[in-house]
Amino acid sequence: MDFTDKVVVVTGASSGIGRETALAFARRGARLALSDINEEGLGEIRAETESLSTQTYTQVADVSIAEDVGGFCENVYGELGRVDVLCNNAGVAVGGDLEDIALYDWEWIVGVNLWGVIHGCHFFYPHMIAQGGGGHIVNVASAGGLIPLPGSIPYSTTKYGVVGFSETLRAEAALHGIGVTAMCPGFVLSGIYSSARQCTQRQDMTQDEAVKETEERLGKRGRTPDRVAAAIIDAVEKNKGLVRMFPEAYAPDYLHRMNRRIFDFLLVVAVKLGQKGMQNPRG
Repeated sequence: MDFTDKVVVVTGASSGIGRETALAFARRGARLALSDINEEGLGEIRAETESLSTQTYTQVADVSIAEDVGGFCENVYGELGRVDVLCNNAGVAVGGDLEDIALYDWEWIVGVNLWGVIHGCHFFYPHMIAQGGGGHIVNVASAGGLIPLPGSIPYSTTKYGVVGFSETLRAEAALHGIGVTAMCPGFVLSGIYSSARQCTQRQDMTQDEAVKETEERLGKRGRTPDRVAAAIIDAVEKNKGLVRMFPEAYAPDYLHRMNRRIFDFLLVVAVKLGQKGMQNPRG
């Protein structure tokens, strides 16, 4: 697909998957509209994309706030005239057992992960219909939106919501020639771990040590965000509805669909083993 002069919107664009997605589309000649809550990071990614001779509009916006996303949408159409690809990427994580998770943690993650996608589609999708000429929406979910993820109930809840939202919208959007993709990668070295809120702490290591260990392991496995960015472009080109990435997004999903009884048994065993290393830091 020729992305020359196409307009691509990416939220959560200052780091991780969002940053690599912006760069990937820039290398394909697209014009960009990027948002994030990190103003400094936005400036850095704008400098990188403009060095590739790509027109780039940036705006600080919190995807959990409807007014921010509405204003961003209005300004994007004012500056660039249309939107061909909308990538709702911004995301956060909350980990821990349900009894340890406060309501403000729930409000934070639902606001960003689920309302962020709803806000993005609420404001941009009607304009994409009105402008004509098709288009594509990519909602970044997770393997945690395909299978239960004990120890990360809020994260899995929001990502399940994103998958359901995307698969349902895909049927409606097809009537307007607009494709919709739910991206479901497994564990990726995206920076989400360092910003995550961990409500049930491990006994054998600190949160910083756990993050460092996780990121080192993912780095050795080559789980870099540029691989997800490449898969996003491929999904747009081929109009894929659901994209799984990495073994943990494939095998558990198939088992979950084929035999819930076996899957539930294995999940309970995994939870029991995992709880041996956890304690409640708020207790």
